[in-house]
Amino acid sequence: MKTILFFFQKTVCLILFIFSLTIFAQNSSISYEFIYKTNPTQKDRIKKQNYKLDILGGKSIFRTESRRSSDSLIAKTGFGLGYNTDPNHELYLTKDRDHSIIRKHFVSPLSRDKFFIKIDDQLKWKILPETTVIANFNCQKAEVEYGGRNWFAWFTKEIPVSEGPYCFHGLPGLILQIQDDQEDYLFKATEIKNLANSSLFEIDGGKQITWNQFNKILQDYFDSPYNFAKAKGMKVVKDNGSGGTMEIDYRKRVKETQEMLLENNNPIELNYKIKYR
Repeated sequence: MKTILFFFQKTVCLILFIFSLTIFAQNSSISYEFIYKTNPTQKDRIKKQNYKLDILGGKSIFRTESRRSSDSLIAKTGFGLGYNTDPNHELYLTKDRDHSIIRKHFVSPLSRDKFFIKIDDQLKWKILPETTVIANFNCQKAEVEYGGRNWFAWFTKEIPVSEGPYCFHGLPGLILQIQDDQEDYLFKATEIKNLANSSLFEIDGGKQITWNQFNKILQDYFDSPYNFAKAKGMKVVKDNGSGGTMEIDYRKRVKETQEMLLENNNPIELNYKIKYR
């Protein structure tokens, strides 16, 4: 009888532990360090950003820490912190797993209007036999193709949620680390904790567009980076060094912006890379 009782108690504890892990996984906030190369020919030019993956039920948002703070402020006060208008290296993505809807959001660098692209790519994972330990979690390796790149991920079944950074999902556990085989992009989890809020502070995603329309927006920006200011009769000024302001040299600044765009043209969706002309 003692043996049976002991077995029963262990079983109940195991069930409660699995249940609590499942509840945690469905209401959690995972911090990721995002490491990327804006120009793959310059291996030493590495940039880093801190991102948050907030999960609430069947929905999640992946965004920078600053955009997360801004969204929270907008929801509470109506005013935010502004937007980074570099859609290639400011990743903002929402997932609705219950309805299989994934959206890549961005703000136009010209008009400051909000847009989103619906990502319909099916991630066909291949689970590999390799295992390792990451942050004290037992992980297994998996491989997938997305965006013209081949990716290798490490996921853990110990956190039973089919989630991961950016658009990556669909494995039997949380993705703690994922990198493309060219080592241009790396996401790695740095902290996992309970979601402190009962809301994701999701904001209006704007207008849906296609990848072709997305590329046209960026090409238009390349052609005339300050067109939005001219269209609204605005002047773009800079510090004149004497406590005042002076209008910028538009021709010089356009050339600098175009050189910057050409130099940093290494999008995560390599198959939609823009051939600026």
